[in-house]
Formats: sequence, structure tokens, C-alpha cells
Amino acid sequence: MKLLVYVPQLSPRIKYIFGFMFEDILKTELSFTTNTEEFKQSALPKFSYAPQPLASELYFKSTDLLFEHKITDQHIKTTTFAELSVPFPVTKSTLPFDVFAASFYFLSRYEEYLPFKASENELFPPESSMQHKFGLLRFPVIDSWALILKNILLKHFPDLPFSTKRFSFFPLYAMSPKPKLNRKNIISNAINRLKTYLDKRINNREENRTAINQIITDMQRHKQAQKPRMLMPIQTNEHHSDANMRIPKSYVKLTKSKTKYDYSMYYSKHPGFRAGTCVPFYWYDLQLEKVTQLLLHPVAATDAALLNNKTTELLLQINELIDHVKLVNGDFYFLSLCNDIRTQ
Repeated sequence: MKLLVYVPQLSPRIKYIFGFMFEDILKTELSFTTNTEEFKQSALPKFSYAPQPLASELYFKSTDLLFEHKITDQHIKTTTFAELSVPFPVTKSTLPFDVFAASFYFLSRYEEYLPFKASENELFPPESSMQHKFGLLRFPVIDSWALILKNILLKHFPDLPFSTKRFSFFPLYAMSPKPKLNRKNIISNAINRLKTYLDKRINNREENRTAINQIITDMQRHKQAQKPRMLMPIQTNEHHSDANMRIPKSYVKLTKSKTKYDYSMYYSKHPGFRAGTCVPFYWYDLQLEKVTQLLLHPVAATDAALLNNKTTELLLQINELIDHVKLVNGDFYFLSLCNDIRTQ
């Protein structure tokens, strides 16, 4: 049984973000129609996404963003939803904001195509992101919004099928290639080194050990339960460094070099969900208005962020991030930049 969505115009942006939210996150089949009569006569579970409803159907009011074919300053207003600030407010709609436009804005990293005040290393600073300003950076908000859509749909269409997901922890290890590399020893050393420095950071205060224990336990458990991902720069089909990551320039280079997998969607010294999700997604090139074959894996935190931070608040924040990912049954990617860890 497919979910039918009416849209007045089926744009590339609509196909992309609807496909991500319903097919990739919620695991349900999706179809579109621009024919009003076909929509009205269909017996499928359905809703409309348009400036105005067709009749009395389940209706989500649209803003202009997903029907546009250019990059412009959006002059975004906000409203409150679930006690949080959210962009693209609307009225007379099932939700008080355009959840699809907001999700696309975050996932495509739209704001990084616009002029911004760069950091000292000329990168996009997390403090400039809309998620940070709204207090959303620590949440995989797109995944949370998708679950809200799922609950709304199930109230109207109880038989609409959705597949279930489970929480997964993915430890990633970024290494420089070395002769006779011992994978098991490197992983163990990375874990032990991280634990040593974090123990020193909290000064053995018991109340601050929760986050560390959570991370270390998960890393050790998954080291045994599944094969950890080793990221090698010499492998041309993957990329992980955000040191010079600029959108869209960096991703254009990766697509041209036929890179398939990327792990640079993170802020190196600021944990959180840069693209608003904890689920891997294909990069959408806003300049060409098309989906690429570059699969981005959103990293929630790195060991470099922990080791470079002088407060225990960050450790607690990462523990909170893990809990947020568990709530949406998502994927938690933790990147160990082993070569960047200082021993002094």
C-alpha cells in the first residue's frame, strides 16, 4: 500500500525531501500526483502539499522553497512547535510550519550556499547555523519530525505500513595508511587513549562519568559486535575530513572524483547534527538542482571535540545526543580522528 501525495508541481526538491523522510527514514512507499481528480478519487492513504487544500483532505500547507529553482536569501520567520523554535511558519495546516521546507533547508545545508561570516579557518561556524540559533543542533530534528508525520498518518490511515528501525552505534576510525596495519590494536589503542584523556578531563568526578562510560561502553561493545569502519585517505571512494570542507565546493570535487561515501558532515569541535539528521543521505546539489551519488554519513561527535574542550558540559551533551538518537531509532556515528589526538 503506497502513500499518495498531491502536489501542484513535482519539483526535484519535493521528490528529494519527501523521498528521504518517507522512504529512507520511515520506510514506507510513496507516490505523487499532480492530477486533482486522480487524487480525489484515489482510495490510497493520501494527503496534499500545496498552497491551498483541494477539499477536506489531510493537508500540509506549502511555502515557496520547494517549488523554487534557485538559491535566494529566504528571510525566514519562525514559530513555536513542541516548545522549540522552527522555521517556515504556516497557518490553517495540519502542522504550524512547513515541515518539508524546513527539513530540506537543513538537509541540503541551504544556508551554507549563502554569504556568511566565516570562522578563523574560513569555514562555516556552527554558531551561524539556524539549528544552533534555534537550539535544534543537538536534535536529529528531521528524524523527529518524520516520526510525528508517521503518527499523524497512522491516526488517519491505520493500515499504512511502516518498517521499524533499530538504534545503531557506528564507531569510525580515521587513519593514515601504514605498513602492516593491525586493525584490532589500532581500535583498542584509540579507545584506551580516549578513555585516559577523558578521565583526566573530568578529574575523577563521579557525577560527570556518565557520558564517558556510555561512549566507551558502546565503542567496546560494537568493536566486538560488528566490524568498525576504518577510514583511509588512500581509498578514493571515501572521505572524512572537515578541515577544509566547504559547501558546495568540497562536495563538487568529491563527486567529480567519483567518491562514494563521505563522513565530513559534522562540526569538528561542536557535537550535533549539522544536517539535522542521524540517517545517511545522498547529497543534493543546489546549484544543479539534482541528487548526487555521494552518500553522506552524518557524524554526531568526534573525539577531537572532546579532547579540545575544557569543560565537562560537552561530555554530558554527547550523552544527551546518544539518547536523542535512540529515541528515533537512528544511527549514531562517532568519529575517532586518531592521528589528530595529541599525546601531550
